[in-house]
Amino acid sequence: MLKAVIIDDEILAIRLLESMLKASGSIEIIGTFQNPKDGLNIDMLKPDILFLDIEMTEMTGLEFASKIEDVSSYIDIVFVTAYENYALEAFNVQAIDYILKPIDYNRLLKTIERLLERRQHKKLMQPIEHTSVNEGIKIIHTLHFHIHSGKVSIGDTVLTLSTKEFQILFFLAQHCNQAFPAAELYRLIWDEDSFGQTQALRVHISNLRKKLETIPGHTAKIVMVRGSGYQLVFQE
Repeated sequence: MLKAVIIDDEILAIRLLESMLKASGSIEIIGTFQNPKDGLNIDMLKPDILFLDIEMTEMTGLEFASKIEDVSSYIDIVFVTAYENYALEAFNVQAIDYILKPIDYNRLLKTIERLLERRQHKKLMQPIEHTSVNEGIKIIHTLHFHIHSGKVSIGDTVLTLSTKEFQILFFLAQHCNQAFPAAELYRLIWDEDSFGQTQALRVHISNLRKKLETIPGHTAKIVMVRGSGYQLVFQE
């Protein structure tokens, strides 16, 4: 269950959103604030998500988001507002979503689903975010992959990979024998819109496949499954 904080200067708006989030069964409300200034120490609560209004009397939601920039890297921000003209500015401060009032419950559920997926993705990818990938060694080791000083060794073969190649290999190793379309693979690994990026991804995969082909016996391959996408196949 994800922990959330709501900031809105209208108490009725807070109560309505609170009831909707509780009804979803996936969100725990750990704090609400009518005055955004009271919520500036939000990091003390350690929320996963911040539902933030934009037009508020003491401070706008955009101003609030900029003031917590240092801690917002681990807090997903969702703007909930009656004004659609702030959308571009909202995404400039790394907002995950932008929901218009009056809130449509089904639309909110889609946002929650996306947040849950994003958190799960972060959890899976956490070892990659640390250069040493110490935690990742446990996972990769089960596939006979060994990681040391930015290199991947498989048996006696040592592969020097680019950062992108390594992230692709690591993700596919975590999901061995599961296929991912290029666009989905890009989104899951880098948590970004894949628009215009799939060709670059295919180049990285092509280079990675060539390097894997240098392994004696081809014990690890990235194969293309027609209609399903790319997957890593490991053969004993």
